[in-house]
Parts: sequence; C-alpha cells; structure tokens
Amino acid sequence: MRVFLRVVASIAATAPILLAGCGLAAAPQPPSLKLPEPVTNLTAVRTGSSVVLHWTMPRRTTDRVTLVGGQRVHICRRVETAPCQSAGDILAMPGKPAEFTDTLPADLTTGSPRLLSYVLELRNHAGKTAGPSNSAFLAAGQAPSSVAGLRAEARVDGVVLHWQKAAVTGGTVLRIHRILITPPKAPKPSEVSGTPPPEEQTLEVDLTAGDPGIALDRGAALDHLWRYTAERVQKQTLETHAVETSGEPGGPVTLDAKDIFPPAVPQGLVAVADEQGKAIDLSWAPDTEPDLAGYAIYRRELSGTSPASPSRHPVAAPSFHDAAVQPGTRYAWSVSALDKDGNESPRSPEVEEELPSQPQP
Repeated sequence: MRVFLRVVASIAATAPILLAGCGLAAAPQPPSLKLPEPVTNLTAVRTGSSVVLHWTMPRRTTDRVTLVGGQRVHICRRVETAPCQSAGDILAMPGKPAEFTDTLPADLTTGSPRLLSYVLELRNHAGKTAGPSNSAFLAAGQAPSSVAGLRAEARVDGVVLHWQKAAVTGGTVLRIHRILITPPKAPKPSEVSGTPPPEEQTLEVDLTAGDPGIALDRGAALDHLWRYTAERVQKQTLETHAVETSGEPGGPVTLDAKDIFPPAVPQGLVAVADEQGKAIDLSWAPDTEPDLAGYAIYRRELSGTSPASPSRHPVAAPSFHDAAVQPGTRYAWSVSALDKDGNESPRSPEVEEELPSQPQP
C-alpha cells in the first residue's frame, strides 16, 4: 500500500512537466506546393503583327511563401472559342514587371476581325499551376495601314503635321504621340500660367469622315524641340470587349519649333501736337500677343531724305511722348511690335504731324 501511494505521488509530481512539454510542440503542416499566385494585371497591345504583353510577377506562393529565382511562365493564345494554343514559355523574376512579345502567324493578321485573348499560367517545378491569369483581349485580322510620309512644320499657332492619306474603315483614328526633347531655359509666355507643356502627350484625329492627311497640334509651344510618331488605330467591340488594333507607326520626326513669327502690325496710330509741352504725343491700339516685348517708334522728316530711324529702346506701353521734335518741321511716324524672341512686325502706316513754330494763343 505504501508503494502504491509513492508511485501515484511520483506520477502526480511529474505530470505538470509532461503536459507543459506537450504544449510547446508545433502542429504538423502539409508540405508547400510552391504554386505562384496567379497574375491579375495582364495587358496586351497589338501593333501590326506583334502583340506585346505586360504584367507584374507575384512575390509569393499561394501559401504565402516568398518566391525565389526565375519562375516558369506559360503564355496561351486563344482565337474566339477555339482551344488555347501555346504562344511561348519564359522565366520571370518574382515581384518584377515582365514582358513577352508574340509574333502572330499569318492567318491571324488577315481577314475580318476576330476576338483574340491571352492568359498566363505560372507553373511550379512539377508543372502545376494555381490557375490562369486574367484575360487580355485584342483583335485578330487585318491591321490598319502604316503611316507614311509623316512630317512636321512650325506655325504661329502650333505645329502642323502632314502624312499620306489612306483608305480607312469605321472606328479608325490617327493616334499621335508627342514627346518633349528639349524645353527652353524659361517657360514661354504663351504657355498657360507659365506652366511648361507635358513631356509626353497623346493626341487623336478622328478619321470617321475620311483621312485628311493633315492636323494642327495647338498644344505644341514654339521654341521647344519635339518628337512625333503616329499610327492608325481601329477601335471596335467584339463579343462585348472593347479592343484596339494599331498599324505600324510612322516617324519618328523631330522638329525644332523655333519662334520666327513676328507679332501683328500695330493698328490705329494717331499723332497729336502738344504745343505747351513742345512735343508730339503718339498712341495706338495695343497688341495682344502673350510674348510681346514692346514697340519700336520710327520717325523721319518729311522735308529730308534720311530714312526713318527707330527709337533707341522699345517702349512697353502703346503710347509715346516725342519731345525730340523741332517746331515748324513736319514729321512722319510709324510703329512696329517686337516679341521676346526678337521678331519684329512690319511697320504701321505712317501718320504726319507738325509742332507749330509759335504756340497758339
């Protein structure tokens, strides 16, 4: 009996230690399948016979394990409801942007438009996948014609683009890409609120009514170096999906859009004799150019043979008090406008006036 009690006491004393040890043991876990998470942001752009896919690779597996090293990517292409066909396989690094270019076979670059889609599968070492990516939709079939003869020229109200006309189908636009190469050292006064234009911008010309072969880019400020490319793009809806197909681009063409355009000729010049002040007062309607720097005043003696000489410094206001006149001598005045690039307008029509020899009583 005494032995029995001692054994029980011994077990009771050690039980808490055994229970505590069992509480520290981790539950067994299933092995990781190392399946990368599916891609969710696949996009596709078709230009001519090439399709460029972009996406971001996941960082982890489906069981939240960080991926290491290049991951196997299988690219699948489907036309309408046909079975998905392999377009290629690549390795891509986790957490990084990825890209793949698919050159379409000839049968997918001719004929009427058909819905074209792509999906990706990220596969583990055993070839297993956690599922396909989102689908990226395009159109198979004939692409719009390439843009030929693209050229650009500066004009006072912007940059004029020219290209060779071509027959187009409904829903086609000309998409123009403008890139700023070299801005001026200071913003042009013609730029809204002194804000420089964006470094890259995309413009579109609607070709629904036909291809005009010409367009004016009013947003291209002068005294900038610009680069242009352009392509025809057909927009359409196939099986509820809005898709685009671009033709081969034209260009690039680079234009140094120097401001060589003078301001408008000042209008409404009048001259009035100020007998008390012994001067001639000139005034005219102000020019409205945003880069106006001032006005040059030209004066000549009607009785002499010397040409009209300009004022030494431009005047800012549309008026001038000419006190360098001699009483009894008749003069003729004209005015020109100057901009901040040094361009000068033609002179205004002359006006004549004379300061009397003796002030009138």
